[in-house]
Amino acid sequence: MQSANLQTNALSDLIEKAHSPYHSCAYCMNILKENGFEELSLSTPWQLKKSGKYFVNVYGSTCIAFTIGSSLKQIPDLRILTAHTDWPAFMIKPSPDMTVGQYHKLNVEPYGGIIYSSWLDRPLGIAGKVCTKGNNPFSPNIHMIDSHISVAVIPGLAIHMNNEINNGLKLNPQLHLLPVISMNNQTDDTPDFLSYLADLADVNKEDILDYELCLYNDDPTSICGINGEFFSAPRIDNCSGVQAALNAILGADTNINLICMSAFYHNEEVGSTTKQGADSGLTFGILERIFENLGFEKEILRCTVSKGLCLSMDTAHAMHPNFTDKNDVTNQVCLGDGVALKLSSRQAYATDSTYISMVQALCDKYSIPYCKYVNRSDIKGGATLGSISSALLNIPCVDVGVPVLSMHSARELMACKDQSALCALAMTLFQDA
Repeated sequence: MQSANLQTNALSDLIEKAHSPYHSCAYCMNILKENGFEELSLSTPWQLKKSGKYFVNVYGSTCIAFTIGSSLKQIPDLRILTAHTDWPAFMIKPSPDMTVGQYHKLNVEPYGGIIYSSWLDRPLGIAGKVCTKGNNPFSPNIHMIDSHISVAVIPGLAIHMNNEINNGLKLNPQLHLLPVISMNNQTDDTPDFLSYLADLADVNKEDILDYELCLYNDDPTSICGINGEFFSAPRIDNCSGVQAALNAILGADTNINLICMSAFYHNEEVGSTTKQGADSGLTFGILERIFENLGFEKEILRCTVSKGLCLSMDTAHAMHPNFTDKNDVTNQVCLGDGVALKLSSRQAYATDSTYISMVQALCDKYSIPYCKYVNRSDIKGGATLGSISSALLNIPCVDVGVPVLSMHSARELMACKDQSALCALAMTLFQDA
Protein backbone atom coordinates (compact mmCIF):
# COMPACT_ATOMS: atom_id res chain seq x y z
CA MET A 1 0.00 0.00 0.00
CA GLN A 2 2.89 2.36 0.78
CA SER A 3 4.24 1.94 -2.76
CA ALA A 4 0.77 2.44 -4.21
CA ASN A 5 0.34 5.64 -2.17
CA LEU A 6 3.78 6.89 -3.24
CA GLN A 7 3.08 6.44 -6.95
CA THR A 8 -0.49 7.75 -6.69
CA ASN A 9 0.78 10.87 -4.91
CA ALA A 10 3.34 11.41 -7.66
CA LEU A 11 0.62 10.97 -10.29
CA SER A 12 -1.63 13.42 -8.44
CA ASP A 13 1.17 16.00 -8.34
CA LEU A 14 1.65 15.71 -12.11
CA ILE A 15 -2.07 15.98 -12.85
CA GLU A 16 -2.57 19.04 -10.68
CA LYS A 17 0.42 20.88 -12.17
CA ALA A 18 0.29 19.77 -15.82
CA HIS A 19 -2.76 21.65 -17.09
CA SER A 20 -1.69 21.61 -20.75
CA PRO A 21 0.67 19.46 -22.85
CA TYR A 22 3.23 22.27 -22.56
CA HIS A 23 2.98 22.22 -18.77
CA SER A 24 3.15 18.41 -18.74
CA CYS A 25 6.36 18.57 -20.75
CA ALA A 26 7.78 21.35 -18.56
CA TYR A 27 6.97 19.32 -15.43
CA CYS A 28 8.97 16.37 -16.78
CA MET A 29 11.90 18.54 -17.87
CA ASN A 30 12.13 20.31 -14.51
CA ILE A 31 12.29 17.00 -12.65
CA LEU A 32 14.86 15.66 -15.12
CA LYS A 33 17.04 18.74 -14.56
CA GLU A 34 16.74 18.34 -10.79
CA ASN A 35 18.01 14.78 -11.17
CA GLY A 36 21.11 15.61 -13.19
CA PHE A 37 19.83 15.24 -16.77
CA GLU A 38 21.47 17.60 -19.27
CA GLU A 39 19.22 19.48 -21.70
CA LEU A 40 19.97 19.15 -25.41
CA SER A 41 18.61 21.13 -28.35
CA LEU A 42 17.56 19.75 -31.71
CA SER A 43 19.18 22.76 -33.38
CA THR A 44 22.69 22.56 -31.88
CA PRO A 45 25.39 19.84 -32.07
CA TRP A 46 25.56 17.26 -29.27
CA GLN A 47 28.50 15.88 -27.34
CA LEU A 48 27.40 12.74 -25.52
CA LYS A 49 29.31 10.41 -23.24
CA LYS A 50 28.82 7.04 -21.61
CA SER A 51 26.97 7.13 -18.25
CA GLY A 52 25.38 10.37 -19.48
CA LYS A 53 21.77 11.40 -18.80
CA TYR A 54 20.07 13.73 -21.28
CA PHE A 55 16.75 15.10 -22.50
CA VAL A 56 15.61 16.94 -25.61
CA ASN A 57 12.96 19.66 -25.53
CA VAL A 58 10.98 19.16 -28.74
CA TYR A 59 8.97 22.31 -29.52
CA GLY A 60 7.83 22.64 -25.93
CA SER A 61 5.21 19.89 -25.85
CA THR A 62 7.28 16.74 -26.46
CA CYS A 63 10.27 15.58 -24.43
CA ILE A 64 12.68 12.72 -25.20
CA ALA A 65 14.84 11.65 -22.23
CA PHE A 66 17.58 9.03 -22.44
CA THR A 67 20.46 7.50 -20.52
CA ILE A 68 23.63 5.85 -21.86
CA GLY A 69 25.18 2.87 -20.13
CA SER A 70 28.84 2.90 -19.18
CA SER A 71 29.50 -0.64 -20.38
CA LEU A 72 28.20 -0.58 -23.94
CA LYS A 73 29.17 -3.56 -26.06
CA GLN A 74 29.63 -3.76 -29.81
CA ILE A 75 25.85 -3.91 -30.14
CA PRO A 76 24.15 -2.18 -27.19
CA ASP A 77 20.76 -3.08 -25.75
CA LEU A 78 17.96 -0.57 -26.29
CA ARG A 79 14.76 -0.13 -24.25
CA ILE A 80 12.12 2.53 -24.91
CA LEU A 81 9.06 3.69 -22.98
CA THR A 82 6.47 5.91 -24.67
CA ALA A 83 3.55 7.93 -23.33
CA HIS A 84 1.64 10.99 -24.51
CA THR A 85 1.36 14.45 -22.97
CA ASP A 86 -2.03 15.41 -24.43
CA TRP A 87 -5.65 14.51 -23.64
CA PRO A 88 -9.10 15.32 -25.06
CA ALA A 89 -9.95 18.95 -24.32
CA PHE A 90 -11.37 22.15 -25.77
CA MET A 91 -8.99 24.54 -27.55
CA ILE A 92 -9.65 28.28 -27.69
CA LYS A 93 -10.04 29.61 -31.23
CA PRO A 94 -8.60 32.90 -32.54
CA SER A 95 -10.88 35.94 -32.01
CA PRO A 96 -12.86 33.92 -29.46
CA ASP A 97 -15.05 36.62 -27.90
CA MET A 98 -18.81 36.10 -28.21
CA THR A 99 -21.67 38.01 -26.59
CA VAL A 100 -25.15 36.65 -25.90
CA GLY A 101 -27.28 38.99 -23.80
CA GLN A 102 -25.04 39.89 -20.88
CA TYR A 103 -22.96 36.71 -21.19
CA HIS A 104 -19.35 36.74 -22.40
CA LYS A 105 -18.54 33.41 -24.04
CA LEU A 106 -15.49 31.92 -25.75
CA ASN A 107 -15.47 30.26 -29.15
CA VAL A 108 -13.76 26.87 -28.70
CA GLU A 109 -13.26 23.66 -30.66
CA PRO A 110 -12.88 20.02 -29.54
CA TYR A 111 -9.45 18.39 -29.47
CA GLY A 112 -9.46 14.58 -29.57
CA GLY A 113 -12.28 12.21 -28.66
CA ILE A 114 -14.13 14.20 -26.01
CA ILE A 115 -17.14 12.93 -24.07
CA TYR A 116 -19.01 16.22 -24.40
CA SER A 117 -21.48 15.77 -21.54
CA SER A 118 -18.71 15.14 -19.00
CA TRP A 119 -17.49 18.72 -19.45
CA LEU A 120 -20.79 20.35 -18.53
CA ASP A 121 -21.08 22.31 -15.27
CA ARG A 122 -17.44 21.79 -14.24
CA PRO A 123 -14.94 24.44 -13.09
CA LEU A 124 -12.57 25.05 -15.98
CA GLY A 125 -9.19 26.73 -16.09
CA ILE A 126 -7.15 27.96 -19.06
CA ALA A 127 -3.56 26.91 -19.78
CA GLY A 128 -1.07 26.70 -22.65
CA LYS A 129 1.33 29.02 -24.42
CA VAL A 130 1.12 32.56 -25.77
CA CYS A 131 3.39 33.95 -28.49
CA THR A 132 4.31 37.65 -28.59
CA LYS A 133 6.48 39.82 -30.82
CA GLY A 134 10.21 39.27 -30.43
CA ASN A 135 13.27 41.09 -31.69
CA ASN A 136 12.69 39.70 -35.18
CA PRO A 137 9.87 37.83 -36.92
CA PHE A 138 11.72 34.50 -36.67
CA SER A 139 12.02 34.66 -32.87
CA PRO A 140 8.68 35.28 -31.16
CA ASN A 141 8.65 35.29 -27.38
CA ILE A 142 6.97 32.24 -25.81
CA HIS A 143 5.04 32.56 -22.55
CA MET A 144 3.62 29.65 -20.56
CA ILE A 145 0.34 30.67 -18.92
CA ASP A 146 -2.03 29.03 -16.46
CA SER A 147 -5.03 30.70 -14.88
CA HIS A 148 -4.53 28.47 -11.78
CA ILE A 149 -8.18 29.17 -10.94
CA SER A 150 -11.51 28.28 -12.48
CA VAL A 151 -12.43 30.97 -15.00
CA ALA A 152 -14.94 29.22 -17.27
CA VAL A 153 -18.00 26.98 -17.13
CA ILE A 154 -19.95 25.21 -19.88
CA PRO A 155 -23.47 25.34 -18.43
CA GLY A 156 -25.82 22.44 -19.02
CA LEU A 157 -29.53 22.77 -19.78
CA ALA A 158 -32.10 22.24 -17.02
CA ILE A 159 -34.33 19.17 -17.30
CA HIS A 160 -37.35 21.52 -17.15
CA MET A 161 -36.32 22.88 -20.57
CA ASN A 162 -35.65 19.44 -22.07
CA ASN A 163 -37.89 16.77 -20.60
CA GLU A 164 -36.19 14.14 -22.77
CA ILE A 165 -32.70 14.92 -21.51
CA ASN A 166 -32.36 11.54 -19.75
CA ASN A 167 -33.34 9.70 -22.91
CA GLY A 168 -30.25 10.84 -24.76
CA LEU A 169 -28.38 14.14 -24.85
CA LYS A 170 -27.11 15.35 -28.22
CA LEU A 171 -24.71 18.27 -28.02
CA ASN A 172 -23.48 20.38 -30.94
CA PRO A 173 -19.94 21.60 -30.09
CA GLN A 174 -20.41 24.88 -31.96
CA LEU A 175 -23.76 25.69 -30.37
CA HIS A 176 -23.98 24.00 -26.97
CA LEU A 177 -20.43 23.72 -25.65
CA LEU A 178 -19.17 27.30 -25.54
CA PRO A 179 -17.92 28.30 -22.07
CA VAL A 180 -19.11 31.35 -20.18
CA ILE A 181 -16.26 33.40 -18.70
CA SER A 182 -17.92 36.60 -17.44
CA MET A 183 -20.91 38.91 -17.41
CA ASN A 184 -20.55 41.99 -19.54
CA ASN A 185 -20.15 45.35 -17.89
CA GLN A 186 -23.15 47.51 -18.76
CA THR A 187 -20.76 50.24 -19.93
CA ASP A 188 -18.61 47.91 -21.99
CA ASP A 189 -20.30 45.89 -24.71
CA THR A 190 -17.06 44.76 -26.35
CA PRO A 191 -15.71 41.87 -24.25
CA ASP A 192 -12.05 41.21 -24.91
CA PHE A 193 -10.33 37.91 -24.11
CA LEU A 194 -6.96 39.20 -25.31
CA SER A 195 -6.92 41.84 -22.55
CA TYR A 196 -7.39 39.11 -19.94
CA LEU A 197 -4.72 37.01 -21.63
CA ALA A 198 -2.27 39.92 -21.73
CA ASP A 199 -2.69 40.45 -17.99
CA LEU A 200 -2.23 36.73 -17.34
CA ALA A 201 0.95 36.56 -19.43
CA ASP A 202 2.15 39.99 -18.21
CA VAL A 203 2.57 41.27 -21.77
CA ASN A 204 1.15 44.06 -23.89
CA LYS A 205 -2.05 43.09 -25.63
CA GLU A 206 -0.79 44.61 -28.88
CA ASP A 207 2.22 42.28 -28.83
CA ILE A 208 0.18 39.05 -28.80
CA LEU A 209 0.58 37.21 -32.09
CA ASP A 210 -1.00 33.81 -31.44
CA TYR A 211 -1.66 31.21 -28.75
CA GLU A 212 -2.36 27.53 -28.12
CA LEU A 213 -4.67 27.40 -25.13
CA CYS A 214 -6.87 24.67 -23.77
CA LEU A 215 -9.60 24.51 -21.17
CA TYR A 216 -8.80 22.08 -18.37
CA ASN A 217 -10.94 20.50 -15.68
CA ASP A 218 -9.97 22.26 -12.46
CA ASP A 219 -11.46 19.61 -10.17
CA PRO A 220 -8.88 18.33 -7.65
CA THR A 221 -7.75 14.71 -7.65
CA SER A 222 -9.28 12.43 -5.03
CA ILE A 223 -8.69 9.10 -3.32
CA CYS A 224 -12.09 7.46 -2.91
CA GLY A 225 -13.79 4.15 -2.06
CA ILE A 226 -14.54 2.92 1.46
CA ASN A 227 -11.09 1.34 1.57
CA GLY A 228 -9.35 4.15 -0.31
CA GLU A 229 -8.64 1.91 -3.28
CA PHE A 230 -9.75 4.23 -6.10
CA PHE A 231 -8.09 7.27 -7.63
CA SER A 232 -10.47 9.74 -9.30
CA ALA A 233 -8.97 12.56 -11.35
CA PRO A 234 -8.90 14.42 -14.64
CA ARG A 235 -6.28 13.45 -17.24
CA ILE A 236 -5.43 9.96 -15.97
CA ASP A 237 -5.23 9.22 -19.71
CA ASN A 238 -2.32 9.66 -20.12
CA CYS A 239 -0.66 11.25 -17.12
CA SER A 240 -0.49 7.71 -15.72
CA GLY A 241 1.87 6.69 -18.53
CA VAL A 242 3.89 9.91 -18.32
CA GLN A 243 4.48 9.49 -14.59
CA ALA A 244 5.53 5.85 -14.97
CA ALA A 245 7.94 6.63 -17.84
CA LEU A 246 9.40 9.58 -15.94
CA ASN A 247 9.87 7.54 -12.77
CA ALA A 248 11.59 4.78 -14.76
CA ILE A 249 14.10 6.99 -16.59
CA LEU A 250 15.09 8.63 -13.29
CA GLY A 251 16.02 5.20 -11.97
CA ALA A 252 17.61 3.81 -15.14
CA ASP A 253 20.79 1.77 -14.63
CA THR A 254 23.69 3.56 -16.34
CA ASN A 255 26.28 0.93 -15.39
CA ILE A 256 25.32 -1.76 -17.91
CA ASN A 257 25.11 -2.39 -21.66
CA LEU A 258 21.87 -0.44 -22.01
CA ILE A 259 20.55 2.70 -23.68
CA CYS A 260 17.23 3.73 -22.11
CA MET A 261 14.74 6.21 -23.55
CA SER A 262 11.48 7.66 -22.24
CA ALA A 263 9.54 9.51 -24.93
CA PHE A 264 6.72 11.88 -23.97
CA TYR A 265 4.85 12.74 -27.18
CA HIS A 266 2.28 15.40 -28.01
CA ASN A 267 -0.69 14.95 -30.39
CA GLU A 268 -1.50 11.27 -29.77
CA GLU A 269 -5.17 12.16 -29.35
CA VAL A 270 -5.32 13.54 -32.90
CA GLY A 271 -3.27 10.91 -34.70
CA SER A 272 0.40 11.69 -33.87
CA THR A 273 1.25 12.88 -37.41
CA THR A 274 2.98 16.12 -36.41
CA LYS A 275 6.57 17.30 -36.15
CA GLN A 276 6.48 16.56 -32.41
CA GLY A 277 4.30 13.43 -32.64
CA ALA A 278 5.21 9.75 -32.54
CA ASP A 279 4.25 9.35 -36.21
CA SER A 280 7.24 11.36 -37.44
CA GLY A 281 10.97 10.97 -38.01
CA LEU A 282 11.71 12.51 -34.60
CA THR A 283 12.61 9.42 -32.57
CA PHE A 284 14.74 7.66 -35.16
CA GLY A 285 16.51 10.95 -35.83
CA ILE A 286 17.40 11.26 -32.15
CA LEU A 287 18.62 7.65 -32.08
CA GLU A 288 20.81 8.37 -35.11
CA ARG A 289 22.37 11.32 -33.31
CA ILE A 290 22.97 9.27 -30.16
CA PHE A 291 24.73 6.47 -32.03
CA GLU A 292 26.76 8.84 -34.20
CA ASN A 293 27.93 10.69 -31.06
CA LEU A 294 28.98 7.41 -29.47
CA GLY A 295 30.98 6.40 -32.54
CA PHE A 296 28.67 3.64 -33.79
CA GLU A 297 28.02 3.01 -37.46
CA LYS A 298 24.44 3.25 -38.71
CA GLU A 299 24.49 -0.52 -39.24
CA ILE A 300 24.95 -0.95 -35.47
CA LEU A 301 21.95 1.29 -34.86
CA ARG A 302 19.81 -0.88 -37.11
CA CYS A 303 20.98 -4.02 -35.31
CA THR A 304 20.34 -2.44 -31.91
CA VAL A 305 16.83 -1.29 -32.76
CA SER A 306 15.80 -4.64 -34.21
CA LYS A 307 16.70 -6.47 -30.99
CA GLY A 308 15.40 -3.74 -28.69
CA LEU A 309 12.07 -3.52 -26.88
CA CYS A 310 9.52 -0.73 -26.55
CA LEU A 311 6.62 -0.46 -24.12
CA SER A 312 3.86 1.93 -25.17
CA MET A 313 2.11 3.02 -21.98
CA ASP A 314 -1.48 4.21 -22.25
CA THR A 315 -4.71 3.45 -20.44
CA ALA A 316 -6.91 0.38 -21.04
CA HIS A 317 -10.68 -0.04 -20.72
CA ALA A 318 -11.68 -1.70 -17.45
CA MET A 319 -14.87 -3.73 -17.31
CA HIS A 320 -17.71 -1.36 -16.45
CA PRO A 321 -19.90 -2.70 -13.62
CA ASN A 322 -23.02 -1.11 -15.16
CA PHE A 323 -22.25 -1.99 -18.79
CA THR A 324 -20.77 -5.48 -18.60
CA ASP A 325 -21.79 -6.26 -22.18
CA LYS A 326 -19.20 -3.81 -23.54
CA ASN A 327 -16.18 -6.00 -22.74
CA ASP A 328 -14.85 -9.19 -24.27
CA VAL A 329 -16.69 -12.29 -23.07
CA THR A 330 -13.61 -14.18 -21.80
CA ASN A 331 -11.00 -11.43 -21.24
CA GLN A 332 -12.39 -9.03 -18.66
CA VAL A 333 -10.07 -6.57 -16.97
CA CYS A 334 -11.12 -4.86 -13.73
CA LEU A 335 -9.68 -2.00 -11.75
CA GLY A 336 -7.05 -3.44 -9.44
CA ASP A 337 -5.97 -6.25 -11.79
CA GLY A 338 -2.56 -4.65 -12.35
CA VAL A 339 -0.94 -3.78 -15.68
CA ALA A 340 -3.14 -4.47 -18.71
CA LEU A 341 -1.30 -6.02 -21.67
CA LYS A 342 -3.27 -4.74 -24.65
CA LEU A 343 -3.77 -7.06 -27.63
CA SER A 344 -5.44 -6.47 -30.99
CA SER A 345 -5.38 -8.76 -34.02
CA ARG A 346 -5.90 -5.72 -36.25
CA GLN A 347 -2.72 -4.23 -34.69
CA ALA A 348 -4.44 -1.18 -33.20
CA TYR A 349 -2.22 -2.22 -30.29
CA ALA A 350 1.21 -3.66 -31.01
CA THR A 351 0.56 -7.38 -30.66
CA ASP A 352 3.26 -10.03 -30.93
CA SER A 353 3.13 -13.15 -28.79
CA THR A 354 6.93 -13.38 -28.47
CA TYR A 355 7.31 -9.93 -26.95
CA ILE A 356 4.12 -10.08 -24.91
CA SER A 357 5.59 -13.27 -23.45
CA MET A 358 8.74 -11.32 -22.52
CA VAL A 359 6.65 -8.77 -20.65
CA GLN A 360 4.71 -11.52 -18.91
CA ALA A 361 7.98 -13.15 -17.85
CA LEU A 362 9.21 -9.82 -16.45
CA CYS A 363 5.97 -9.43 -14.50
CA ASP A 364 6.28 -12.98 -13.14
CA LYS A 365 9.94 -12.47 -12.21
CA TYR A 366 9.19 -9.33 -10.18
CA SER A 367 5.72 -10.35 -8.92
CA ILE A 368 3.99 -7.55 -10.83
CA PRO A 369 0.23 -8.20 -11.27
CA TYR A 370 -0.96 -8.13 -14.88
CA CYS A 371 -3.86 -9.15 -17.10
CA LYS A 372 -4.62 -9.25 -20.83
CA TYR A 373 -7.01 -6.88 -22.53
CA VAL A 374 -8.74 -7.31 -25.89
CA ASN A 375 -11.79 -5.55 -27.33
CA ARG A 376 -15.05 -7.29 -28.06
CA SER A 377 -15.05 -8.58 -31.64
CA ASP A 378 -17.93 -6.26 -32.53
CA ILE A 379 -16.39 -3.11 -30.95
CA LYS A 380 -13.48 -1.53 -32.78
CA GLY A 381 -11.97 0.26 -29.77
CA GLY A 382 -9.16 2.79 -29.93
CA ALA A 383 -5.48 2.82 -30.81
CA THR A 384 -2.35 4.31 -29.31
CA LEU A 385 1.40 4.84 -29.80
CA GLY A 386 2.55 1.21 -29.85
CA SER A 387 1.92 0.26 -33.46
CA ILE A 388 3.10 3.68 -34.68
CA SER A 389 6.41 3.45 -32.82
CA SER A 390 6.92 -0.17 -33.77
CA ALA A 391 6.36 0.46 -37.48
CA LEU A 392 8.44 3.64 -37.75
CA LEU A 393 11.42 2.33 -35.77
CA ASN A 394 11.07 -1.33 -36.75
CA ILE A 395 11.34 -2.16 -33.05
CA PRO A 396 9.40 -4.86 -31.18
CA CYS A 397 6.72 -3.17 -29.08
CA VAL A 398 4.01 -4.07 -26.56
CA ASP A 399 1.10 -1.85 -25.52
CA VAL A 400 0.47 -1.76 -21.77
CA GLY A 401 -1.39 0.49 -19.34
CA VAL A 402 -3.55 0.89 -16.28
CA PRO A 403 -7.23 -0.11 -16.53
CA VAL A 404 -9.57 2.86 -16.18
CA LEU A 405 -13.27 3.63 -16.21
CA SER A 406 -14.73 6.66 -18.03
CA MET A 407 -11.79 6.97 -20.43
CA HIS A 408 -11.83 10.32 -22.26
CA SER A 409 -14.25 11.78 -19.73
CA ALA A 410 -13.36 15.08 -18.10
CA ARG A 411 -12.73 12.90 -15.03
CA GLU A 412 -11.59 9.26 -14.99
CA LEU A 413 -11.26 6.47 -12.41
CA MET A 414 -8.51 3.92 -11.71
CA ALA A 415 -7.22 1.73 -8.88
CA CYS A 416 -4.32 3.16 -6.87
CA LYS A 417 -2.33 -0.06 -6.88
CA ASP A 418 -2.42 -0.34 -10.68
CA GLN A 419 -0.23 2.77 -11.00
CA SER A 420 2.28 1.12 -8.69
CA ALA A 421 2.26 -1.98 -10.91
CA LEU A 422 2.78 0.09 -14.08
CA CYS A 423 5.69 1.95 -12.48
CA ALA A 424 7.26 -1.32 -11.34
CA LEU A 425 7.07 -2.79 -14.86
CA ALA A 426 8.52 0.34 -16.43
CA MET A 427 11.38 0.32 -13.94
CA THR A 428 12.29 -3.31 -14.68
CA LEU A 429 12.69 -2.45 -18.37
CA PHE A 430 15.47 0.02 -17.52
CA GLN A 431 17.21 -2.07 -14.85
CA ASP A 432 17.05 -5.70 -16.01
CA ALA A 433 19.51 -6.38 -18.83
